[in-house]
Formats: sequence, structure tokens, C-alpha cells
Amino acid sequence: MSEADRYMALPYTIEVERDERGRDAFHVARVAELEGCIAQGRTEAEARSELRDAQRLFIETMLDNGVPVPEPRSSPPAHQ
Repeated sequence: MSEADRYMALPYTIEVERDERGRDAFHVARVAELEGCIAQGRTEAEARSELRDAQRLFIETMLDNGVPVPEPRSSPPAHQ
């Protein structure tokens, strides 16, 4: 498993929002922990798929340039 694969397997926080500005609505997806890692699509599924590709390139570029890749946020504790 490559280092990029290891990061891709981690549970990063994915945020998706519907943007209805203008005539055509679209979805914007981002990885919260990777500032600037954003993609969009006409549907939520398309935005998530595009984001997955963007996330891999983002992580590979960080690794190639010796930039530390942020780890995912820790999960909040379960309610007891």
C-alpha cells in the first residue's frame, strides 16, 4: 500500500453543499481537513466522485512536495 493509499483510506470529513446561485444548481464537496481540496458536480454523487479524484491528487502533490498531510479529525465520543 502506498502512502497516498494509506491517507485515502482514512476517514476524512467530507462536506457537501447544494449551491443554487444562478440558473443551474450544483453541489460543492470538500475535504474539511485538506484546505482547498474542493470539487463540484451537478449531483451530490457526481461531486463526491470528483472529490475523491481531487483528494488523491491533492494528497499525492503534498507528499511529492514534502508537505505534511493533515490527519482526519478525531471522531467525537459516542453518547453514553
